[in-house]
Amino acid sequence: MKLNTLILSSSILGSAILGSLWATGAQADTLRHAQRHSFQTEVTRTAGNRSLHRYTEQVAGKHQFQRSTDIVTGSGKTASRKIQGKYDAASKTYTRTMESTRPNGDTVSSVRETTKTDDGFVRTQTRTNADGQVASKEVVVSVDHENKVQTKNVEATGYHGKSYSASVTRSFDQGGDE
Repeated sequence: MKLNTLILSSSILGSAILGSLWATGAQADTLRHAQRHSFQTEVTRTAGNRSLHRYTEQVAGKHQFQRSTDIVTGSGKTASRKIQGKYDAASKTYTRTMESTRPNGDTVSSVRETTKTDDGFVRTQTRTNADGQVASKEVVVSVDHENKVQTKNVEATGYHGKSYSASVTRSFDQGGDE
């Protein structure tokens, strides 16, 4: 697996996991009580004449963390990624930033903000690719507890300006889409 694919896969998986934790207001409340921990890892892998060395350090505090990962291949190519997350209790907003440099020197970045609302949450995200193009997405989720209905609206614009939108309504009683 190519290093770029590995980095992208890890980022997507982490986003999916974090995104699924914020699916409902009750889950968002629970997430605030979960604390990240500080750690360091250093891994070297060798297969035949190929090697990869990865060093990761995470520093965590109350409502915030910073994690940096540096990768060096046996041929001397390097890649890095820095992720910061912070929760502001006053505004009920979690902000996550990511900056990454690929082995070819390209840089990419993203900023995601998730704000809890009275009936759900709003998540905005912007991503900047290696060519400096920006893509954006806004997701608004609201939950009508009385009628047991969840509504999710998505508005997005891709790197080349193409826009799309989607809306999904789910019923709690039926456990599926309406």
